[in-house]
Amino acid sequence: ITQPTLGNRIARLEDELGAPLFDRSRGQSRPTDLALFIAGRAETLSDDAKRLTREIRRVASGNTGLVRIGLGPTPARLLLASIVANINQRWPGISLEMVTGNTAQLADALLQRELDLLVCPPMDVRHDAIASEPLLETDIVVVVGADHPMQAEPPPDIRGLFRHPIAITFLEARYRDLLRDGYGIDLDAQVGRVVCSDLEMLVRVVETSSRLFTAGPRISFTNELAAGRLRIVNVDVPFKHIIQLHTNRDAYPLPAVTQVTDIIRQAFADIRATEAAR
Repeated sequence: ITQPTLGNRIARLEDELGAPLFDRSRGQSRPTDLALFIAGRAETLSDDAKRLTREIRRVASGNTGLVRIGLGPTPARLLLASIVANINQRWPGISLEMVTGNTAQLADALLQRELDLLVCPPMDVRHDAIASEPLLETDIVVVVGADHPMQAEPPPDIRGLFRHPIAITFLEARYRDLLRDGYGIDLDAQVGRVVCSDLEMLVRVVETSSRLFTAGPRISFTNELAAGRLRIVNVDVPFKHIIQLHTNRDAYPLPAVTQVTDIIRQAFADIRATEAAR
């Protein structure tokens, strides 16, 4: 736009607000403190308006469009194939974007509306804007490869377990604190441990290792246990594996997101039924 047009628009805005936005003394034009305040807020308002426009378009699309799901490593291994198969069969117009990571990273993405749904352990820090519901609470088992020495000599307790290096995905702060405060085990200082964000890859590593062990809900290792590639170590793990569904309270309940949410709930209902039958 031209300079006169811009000047007229600013003048009208100053009239509406009843306050000057520029100091025009001494032949110069400088923004006032009020103008700087408005400029700072305007960027946030502009981002909100763009976000609202995107959500309105997604609402108008009905049971189509993109649904963005954040998954912890265990839910990713449990759900990925079944979610994709169910969505493709029942709602072929829905596209999925799945992201894995630790809970803190995923929670931040959910708060920023970069994700629609989040399936992972409970959050270490509570966020009022995030609603959470339980999906699964189950025992944790310790598993090793067929050649691991713990097969012949199971440790007497959890302290003995950690004489061997662990292979883990993202370990939540809650578990680190339990091990440190209750048993004097500092995982961050353990020599030889392996950290891998991809649970599929981590399981392959443990299968062929005579040193490493890993732990998680039994359902994470169903196929490997059935085939004898992994074996359970008889040691008591004094806490549960918990998975929750997290959603943003401020987000509009988009039809496509609602459909995916129902499929996730049903998948975990089936898992709970299998666990109860066992």
